Parts: sequence; C-alpha cells; structure tokens
Amino acid sequence: MQFHDAKLVGSCAYQSQWPTSNLPEVIFAGRSNAGKSSLINALCNRNQLAYSGKTPGKTRLLNFFEVDQRVMFCDSPGYGYAVGGSKGAKDFAALLDPYFAYRTQLKALVLVLDIRRIPNEDDQLMIDYAKQSHLAILIACVKSDKVSRSQQMSAIAKISKTLQIPTSSFIPCSSLKKEGIDQVWNKLNEILFEQ
Repeated sequence: MQFHDAKLVGSCAYQSQWPTSNLPEVIFAGRSNAGKSSLINALCNRNQLAYSGKTPGKTRLLNFFEVDQRVMFCDSPGYGYAVGGSKGAKDFAALLDPYFAYRTQLKALVLVLDIRRIPNEDDQLMIDYAKQSHLAILIACVKSDKVSRSQQMSAIAKISKTLQIPTSSFIPCSSLKKEGIDQVWNKLNEILFEQ
C-alpha cells in the first residue's frame, strides 16, 4: 500500500476553530461503534492517527487530518453512544449543522456502516445531510471480513434499498485486513480530483 503522510491539524468544538484550508474535504460519519477511526487509520496507513478505543463514543469533536497535503479528512463524533439523550443530540446538531452549512470545501461524505447491521434513522439522517449539501456519498461497509462474499453482496443490496443509494456507491472493506482500502482511495480520488 502506498504510504500516506497524515497529521492531525485540529480537534474542534466551534466553527472558529476549524483549520484554514483550501484542500477538498471528506467527512467520515457513522455510529459510535462502526469503525470510523479504524478506517481512517487504515486509509492513512497509520495505527494511531485517529483515536480508536474499545469504548464507543470517544470522539466528541470534529477531528481534522491533513493527508498528503492534498485532502482533508474530518472524523465526526459517532452517533448513538456519543449522543446519549436530548442534550447530547443538541450538542451533536450544534457541532454538525454549521459544518455542513458553511464548510465550502466539503466535497464528500463517507458513511461508515457495519456490513452486518441494517442502517438506522441516524444513518439516514447523515445521508439526508449529505444530499442537502450536494455532497458525493460513499458507503464504506466495514468489517467485511466477518462475512462471506455472498453475504456481503446480500447485505449491500439490503442497505442500498434501505438508504435509497445505488450499490455503485458501496465498498465492502476491512480495516483489520486492509481489504477494500485501495478501492476507497480510488473512489475518493475519482470524486475529488477527476470530475
């Protein structure tokens, strides 16, 4: 796998803290235990770039990573454990609403889903955010090593129908075994640099 030079450039609670950048940006979103941080680490060929712990919901801020001086990754808080009640939901919305509304260099959403789980209302909400913001959508179906190839195809068909997103936007991948990582990069390069 190609080496990627990646660094954390900011952990931000407020719009005023967002890093100044002209690089195209990709936000990674998903449930707290979906594996967002592990996917970012795998994409950047780093073990501890994005925090990945056994306890879901550790990411509470927008974490910005500059990759190869050509793209910015934004790791958003996971929804579910991190939201935790009405105050948590308000905090989550206060963090993400302005980001989707005002981050002009934001070009794509990578929705990270456990391939073994059917999407929930929060997953659909993230898709709606992306559509309203006219973002390209890529669905990374992680933990694909846990199921067979035929089960992967069946799961993707079900998730595609649930979210009303074409199967061409889906990539089964495993952060642990580095499967599908190059395909995610190829799709991101196509979205960000080949249009």
